[in-house]
Amino acid sequence: MPPSLAERLSALDQPEHISDTTAIWSSVRPVLVMGRVVMVLSIIVLGELFDDARIGGLTVGVWALIAGIPLFLLASVGITYGDRLAKKEAGDRPQKP
Repeated sequence: MPPSLAERLSALDQPEHISDTTAIWSSVRPVLVMGRVVMVLSIIVLGELFDDARIGGLTVGVWALIAGIPLFLLASVGITYGDRLAKKEAGDRPQKP
């Protein structure tokens, strides 16, 4: 039987026993995820807006791809690594009643 509304509301009053590291990661992770989305959108916009401009013989869109793909991969690796550390820390921490 699922918990009643009163039980769920009283559960919200109970403190979450999470570490500082987990709390910080849960605040930083959404910023990194949104940064990745903004990065992809900016690569597309730069490629479309400056398709005629050239820097060093390559268009701005190509330079955006040259810089953007490694940055996107770096952000993805950082998010994955942070998730693994947070999961490991949550598994290592003893559960409190």
